[in-house]
Amino acid sequence: MHGEGAERPLASWRFEGSWRRSQQTILDAVGDRIDGADPLHLVAPPGAGKTLLGLELARRRGSRTLVLAPTATIRAQWARAGRDLAPAGRRAEGEADAVSEDPRAPGDLTALTYQMLSVIDATRSPYDDLAREEWRRELVDASRDDQAADAWLSDLAEQNIRTYRTGIRRRGRRLRREAVRADPGLLAQGLHENARELIDRLVEHGVTTVVLDECHHLLDHWALVVHCLLARIRERGGTPLVIGLTATLPSAEDSEEFENYSGLLGDVDYELPTPAVVKEGNLAPYRDLAWFVTPTPDEISFLREHSTRLERLVAETLGTPDGRDFLVGLLQPGPEEDGDEARLAAAFRADATIAEAAARMLALTAPEHPLVSLVGRDARRAPDTEQRLRILARYALERILPDPDRAALWESMRRLLADFGFLLTDRGIRRGRDPIDAVLTTTRAKESAIGDILRVELASGDGERVRAAAILDFAVHGHGRQEGAAGALRCFETVAADPDLAELRPVLVTSAHLRIAARDASVLLPRLEDALGVGPLAAEAASATSLEVSVPGVGASRVVEAVSRLVSEGTCRLIVGTRGILGEGWDCRAVNTLIDLSAVATSSATQQLRGRTLRLDPAWPGKVAHNWTVTAVLEPDVGVDGAGDLRRLLRKQDQTWGLLQDGPPAVVRGIAHTLGPDAMRELESLADGDRRASAARISGATVREMIPRAETRQRWGIGEPYVGRSAPRSSSDARAGPGRSSPRSPWRECSRCSSPFSRARRSEPCAWWAASSAPTRRRGCSRAR
Repeated sequence: MHGEGAERPLASWRFEGSWRRSQQTILDAVGDRIDGADPLHLVAPPGAGKTLLGLELARRRGSRTLVLAPTATIRAQWARAGRDLAPAGRRAEGEADAVSEDPRAPGDLTALTYQMLSVIDATRSPYDDLAREEWRRELVDASRDDQAADAWLSDLAEQNIRTYRTGIRRRGRRLRREAVRADPGLLAQGLHENARELIDRLVEHGVTTVVLDECHHLLDHWALVVHCLLARIRERGGTPLVIGLTATLPSAEDSEEFENYSGLLGDVDYELPTPAVVKEGNLAPYRDLAWFVTPTPDEISFLREHSTRLERLVAETLGTPDGRDFLVGLLQPGPEEDGDEARLAAAFRADATIAEAAARMLALTAPEHPLVSLVGRDARRAPDTEQRLRILARYALERILPDPDRAALWESMRRLLADFGFLLTDRGIRRGRDPIDAVLTTTRAKESAIGDILRVELASGDGERVRAAAILDFAVHGHGRQEGAAGALRCFETVAADPDLAELRPVLVTSAHLRIAARDASVLLPRLEDALGVGPLAAEAASATSLEVSVPGVGASRVVEAVSRLVSEGTCRLIVGTRGILGEGWDCRAVNTLIDLSAVATSSATQQLRGRTLRLDPAWPGKVAHNWTVTAVLEPDVGVDGAGDLRRLLRKQDQTWGLLQDGPPAVVRGIAHTLGPDAMRELESLADGDRRASAARISGATVREMIPRAETRQRWGIGEPYVGRSAPRSSSDARAGPGRSSPRSPWRECSRCSSPFSRARRSEPCAWWAASSAPTRRRGCSRAR
């Protein structure tokens, strides 16, 4: 066992190059803590050289090191970088290799994936019995008796063992997490025997430095397993050093999971913002842009059909005398002697969300009712879709369900509410997946936008240099109301059929598919054979315009590497793929145009996608990246509410730094670095219901306001000083960064419910009600209450 006095095999490693200024600043800031026990927590963008930084810190520590990475591709990158630093020549027989990726034979530097260390024993969990009891209690709570619940579970286990096991595993995982948080020592009981042996092997080998790459993944089980490893090192007399490296911090919304993360890594010791590395000249300058679309006519017809059904149901229920009586009851709780205004105020104090919706619904169905005159102008506006649904659900539970003669109406309302993403049961109502948002997320119009964006890019002065990546969430995904499932496969068919994109020779890559346009077979197939070192490759028709290329025995990582080579040499200039393949860990220096069609808006996913275009390209020293986000909106004449995709755009841009679109060069965060003033005004008009507004007008304004890439590069001021924050700060403030604050944008999100709103409106965010004279007047969002 190697403890405090262990040998220091990494001390002989050497980096022969020169450190960038930003890297040297980080090394100087944290280097004096290398021999301590406190973790080192570093945040830097993709391409900032985090791998070399991690290896240098491990080298200075000197002890045997374990690197954990989220994917095999990233693990292999660490191993290659480690071999470049290790001394030349073979080690003596019986000694550890300098670098190993083999969990059975650790080296001085051992690179593994998190999954290797954290495999759960699936044969029999000690929590299975507890999970079954938990499930039984849920059934009893949902109106079954104990005997019926036990019988139902026994029948399910016999008749549908797969579903039964899935339910047991899901509940067992939650119970295990809760137990481990209370007593981390219990975790080892749930690990697979191979995982326990691997932890013991690493500890016995003398590992005391643990590098956690892309450590934002360490939110739950992986974080707990690393805690377990560190505890074992301490038990054997070692003092472990944890080095956490990430491009972005995880969200603190799940307090328990974030506590696992922050308990392992502590506060950020140094955050290097992306603009600092750009101005230093070690990442490419970039500009963020947005392209707006509206759903296709067929998709809008589907949405209007649902809206018509909703209006009809509102008239048949809340438009009746019983419905009006119900609405008045929601707005007038308490005894009559308190007076109408006082009771109205009490209703808003008790449940502002329901009261707001009831007031607007009453104004819609009975505009002459005396109560309507007691609320402000905003409360007399038409209710939005969600407000209608919430009031309908409350009415169904309180007036329809108890009446056996209205059972058919209950079923009709339950089905309609499900179509709008609400699950209505006899226990209440909860939010499901919003089908309107699902249509916006996966609309065919987004796929067509790829061609529109690239036509703009190709027509620019740098059109021949364009190397683009269009990234989606999944190979197959959708809202189920379209012809053909949405996703990367369907998207590629749109791209392959677009004659204007023929010169780009697009290629599709997912974990299970490699496709090319049929017209490009004679060019791409020989180059793919060369890049993969196999051949001849077989290709079969996947559609009238595309071919599926078969690469048996070749893993997805090799395929991605081969296609990346084709992009770098210009044989292929457009790659279409999924976030899992072309997101975190994918490096292709030639890519300079990102077209983001994903639905994720977390800080980590957003930063990782933007990082794909920022690496310097030796073939284009003047490289400038364009990062496009494709956003679907509903235009005013559609008559349906839906701003989910717009909310995602706002969240994405609020989590990234970029150049202010208008005015003197300044680095800001928010929509002001994505939309120029004309595009902002067009978007504001659309949000305010101006029927002249359209997605095409917003995108048109964006194109008019675009500047040449060379001008963008000049505005970045490469070589000018830009200083990051080096003082430790709390995790809650870790998203803050240097640069000038965003100017007062005319477009924001409500801080309570994330609903977009315009500052130009007289009302505050989501102040849909505002009684000017009644004591109910309040400001700010009521929707989240």
